[in-house]
Amino acid sequence: MLAGATGIAQLIVALVYIAAARSATPADFGWVVSAIALGTVAVGFVDFGTNSFWVREIARNQLPLNEFSRRGSGKLMAATILAALWLLFSVPVLQGTSYWMAAPVFLSLLLNQTAQVSLRGMARGELVAWSILADRIVVAIVLAIVSATGANAAQFLWLALTAGSVVAAGMGWWMTPAHSRPGPRLWRRTNPWKGSGYYGLSTVAISAQGIDVMIIGGFGGPAAAGLYGAVNRWTQPMSLLAGAFSSASVPFVAHSQTWRLAWPHLRSGIWLLGVAVSICIGVAIGAPWIVEMLIGPRYAGAAPVLQVLALGTIPAIFNQPLSGFLQSLGHDRIVSLITVAAVVFQLALVALSARFLGALGAAIAFSVLQILILAGLTAAAIVTGRPGYRRR
Repeated sequence: MLAGATGIAQLIVALVYIAAARSATPADFGWVVSAIALGTVAVGFVDFGTNSFWVREIARNQLPLNEFSRRGSGKLMAATILAALWLLFSVPVLQGTSYWMAAPVFLSLLLNQTAQVSLRGMARGELVAWSILADRIVVAIVLAIVSATGANAAQFLWLALTAGSVVAAGMGWWMTPAHSRPGPRLWRRTNPWKGSGYYGLSTVAISAQGIDVMIIGGFGGPAAAGLYGAVNRWTQPMSLLAGAFSSASVPFVAHSQTWRLAWPHLRSGIWLLGVAVSICIGVAIGAPWIVEMLIGPRYAGAAPVLQVLALGTIPAIFNQPLSGFLQSLGHDRIVSLITVAAVVFQLALVALSARFLGALGAAIAFSVLQILILAGLTAAAIVTGRPGYRRR
């Protein structure tokens, strides 16, 4: 259910972005997707791996509800203050841009992800699935209403995404059983990021990938950012099928604590990775026709970008479960070092290539990144799976 819901949800997001892109020029759409990318990246920095770390600890019965409530409340309070400060800065100082949109997208997305932690830790993937679907359905409804009024859909994309996250957060909290449902704990100081160090490095590195759109805009111009932003989410239904498989399996892997004991829980869902790879190949083959049909000739330059992104998503499909399983088995330091090094290389490559190749340069950098991460994670899985290996 989690895999299916995630795939459907990301298909809805792809359609929403298509509708928003069709309502704006590549340059105007570039400003919007850059702002949304900034908000999404900020989630990774402020979360700093806490959600993934808490899921593991809840699966191991090592995080009491009161402590989880205190940490979650502290993190959300800090996020609220940061969002308010960004609004106070961006509205008067960054006039003429859309960067103020990052604040509501950031805060609502962090709230939504935190509300799912208990359900994910309890391996209630079917309930998380309903929350994910509700999120994307609300996004589509809000944008449809905006479009029906004749307004520019791209300029209200932030509103749709924010509304979807808020509704999903409320739904996730409501579906969590009362004995595991976190509540506000604001009267005691606590460190929300305690213990999440290496999880945090991995999360920040992965989130930092989102600034590739901003780098393209800075080195290649807003039109190049618009071309890239118009199609870079079209491969997410495939990669998030793998993410759903990973998310649903992580609690079982964490509980098993060895590769051998975890395998029986994993093998029944391996077929999802094969489906995702097949879709990537199909998108790469049909990209020129898909782009022209969905977003029109103004975005014809995005077709080769989509082709490279689809092929680069193939190694990414295997990276998600590999990294999640290694972290769940206690090898989060190895994962963080591999991910940080690869992402730094990717962003440097984006900056170097965007001036000459524009959006295509970012797509190539993404593909190179995923290949490097896959090589590193595969080597780590082989080494840590050997009998007698001792975690450092």
